[in-house]
Amino acid sequence: MQPAEFVAIRRERWERLEALVAIAAKDPRHLTGTQILELGRLYRAVTSDLAIARRDFPQDRVTTYLNALVARAHPAVYRRPPVDAAAAWRFFRYGFPTAYRSAGRYTLAAFLIFAVAALVSAALVAYRPSTADILLPGTAQSLRTVMEQHHLWMQSATSNHSVAANFIMLNNIEVAFLAFAGGLLAGLGTVLVMVVNGIEIGAVGTMVAQYHLSLPFWTFVIPHGIIELSVVFMAGGAGLMMGDAILRPGLRRRRDAVAQAGSVAIRLVFGAVPLLIIAGTIEGFFSASSAPGMLKLGVGLVSGVLLYSYWLFSRAPDSRPLPALTGASNVPPLEQGATMDRYTGQTVG
Repeated sequence: MQPAEFVAIRRERWERLEALVAIAAKDPRHLTGTQILELGRLYRAVTSDLAIARRDFPQDRVTTYLNALVARAHPAVYRRPPVDAAAAWRFFRYGFPTAYRSAGRYTLAAFLIFAVAALVSAALVAYRPSTADILLPGTAQSLRTVMEQHHLWMQSATSNHSVAANFIMLNNIEVAFLAFAGGLLAGLGTVLVMVVNGIEIGAVGTMVAQYHLSLPFWTFVIPHGIIELSVVFMAGGAGLMMGDAILRPGLRRRRDAVAQAGSVAIRLVFGAVPLLIIAGTIEGFFSASSAPGMLKLGVGLVSGVLLYSYWLFSRAPDSRPLPALTGASNVPPLEQGATMDRYTGQTVG
């Protein structure tokens, strides 16, 4: 087949695609439902035409033209909707909880790793208090010095509430991102973060019990800790999901498995940031305050109920069937007798 014959057969759909791409470039909302479907169909057809042109006459101007047309049409077909307030609301209302539930077994695995490390650490310190110096090197003795005065260290550490809240937020976000990023090391980095944090909470919790300071300690931890630790477990679950995709891609190519897991994990990490900000704010302004202990425990309990109700029960309403795609096209008719110079360099008619 000669280039002129190739052009004559396919010219009409090329120009139709051009007209639709021109409308989409100005404002995609001007496309009707029928035109959107037509845009996708024509894009696939013209992409096929480009493949034929590259094979049969790669040096001809028609191949250059088709390559440019496909390049212009691609963003119109695969355009992502702009992020606006409504899209952000839909993500936090439905998308984030859905992503959380899809990673549920990995989040549970992260929690179990943390819990086992905490229980083992607590048991070791309870059996031999000096073990705390090994598990918390450089920290255990400092904590003992404070607790020997029969008070905890948190009040002085958070006396400047605004500075403390900012520091705590950044620290919590850093831990969550480390738990997530550790998944890129086949999940080993995530396991390490979960184990280290479990050891710390287990050892410290046992130490304060030995000094009979459990009540003030847990009334400090619980108001913000339910949100904070839940998010850390979730970030750990995201990391384990990435690691599992690397180690066990199944029937998929490894890069496809990682990309699929990563799309869910990124949503989890993105959704975790505002929750960690909330936890840091509670910790900096309320947990170390002089509020009654029962009030603090109540805030922690309510925050946990609200968080898990949101994660577990926030579901998008059933989608309704799309309306019939009808209506006349608003694309102006193609000009008659158009020149073909842009395709072949030859004047036609």
